[in-house]
Amino acid sequence: MSLEMPDQSRLHAAHGYVELGMYDAANAELEEIEPLCRHLPEILTARVAIYRALKKWDLMAIFAAKLVGWNPGEPGHFVNLAYAQRRAESLEVAYHTLTRAAGLHPNDGTIQFNLACYEAQMGNLNKANEHLTRATAIDPKFKLMAMGDSDLEPLWALLTTD
Repeated sequence: MSLEMPDQSRLHAAHGYVELGMYDAANAELEEIEPLCRHLPEILTARVAIYRALKKWDLMAIFAAKLVGWNPGEPGHFVNLAYAQRRAESLEVAYHTLTRAAGLHPNDGTIQFNLACYEAQMGNLNKANEHLTRATAIDPKFKLMAMGDSDLEPLWALLTTD
């Protein structure tokens, strides 16, 4: 099933509202989409963005989990799910999700970076440093990001000496 007019226009409008920070209006546009089409990945992705901005972690986790189930080949779905789970459930649940994701996507820097954050927050500084080293090997931007991420504060002294 694909999204047809006028539902494509509603999705486009929802994206526009998200860019403007008008999340309730974006959600209202999605509610006008044909009910049989609301399960499509492009709609679910829009909902994840809306619920992230609104800090509705439980709802974000529900839709991100559907996206992971639909397409586990997309690492960003796991990152979104873990982000929501950390806030809605626990750091440990989010860590478990990203550990699974790392097994499927061992060369994804964002997954490695987030695992570094979670390990640091759990006090596993050696493992955190290993994940951060992997992330920066994949993309050097993660070293600079690490210097500004408070989750990695326990590693900052190590980062300034490298």
